[in-house]
Amino acid sequence: MPFVTATASAATITLSDVSSDATPASTLDATLDFNVLGGITLEVIATNLTTAPDEFSISELYWNASAVVSGLALTTATHSVEGDVFAGWTPVITSQTADGFGTFDFSLVDGVGAGNPNIIGVGESVTFLLTISGTCAGTTSCTASDFIVAQGSGYTGAAKFVNGPDDPEAPGFEDSAFGAAIVPEPTSALLIGLGLIGLGRVRR
Repeated sequence: MPFVTATASAATITLSDVSSDATPASTLDATLDFNVLGGITLEVIATNLTTAPDEFSISELYWNASAVVSGLALTTATHSVEGDVFAGWTPVITSQTADGFGTFDFSLVDGVGAGNPNIIGVGESVTFLLTISGTCAGTTSCTASDFIVAQGSGYTGAAKFVNGPDDPEAPGFEDSAFGAAIVPEPTSALLIGLGLIGLGRVRR
């Protein structure tokens, strides 16, 4: 179950609940941190937390937005090791499908390939700044919770994890898997909440 926190300005989606193939979802580990700055700028920090033996890199990111957000324009992309990687991740793509998880409102895709240093290696991150357009960027401020939204299949976000250069099942293509976070069903969320309340009472 994803760990999702939301305030007026910050929220996090933790991948991964599910994998698109036989790769264990537990090895597809990453976070997408959303911060809204000044009500009109979205900061997305993508961090790769995968560990051995797989040690995947991340080359694609996917998320959604509420109806008050009509568009996003990338203004900067800063890699924790490589510095400016804006050219490698431009532009923001809309209505893109992540393998096995359906279509997401927005995505950022590194278009150069698995060997490119722009992608997010183990222990690395990229900080993206995007200008928000939409009704929330006008009279009211946008919030991070506007970007923690499930699409039709129930997923809040996804990423493509690559471990190249070759997939044994498809020579010439990098070994890859998609991981995604799914919103818990209301009954599951209620049971979790009741369980936490019960634990609190026991501790008292």
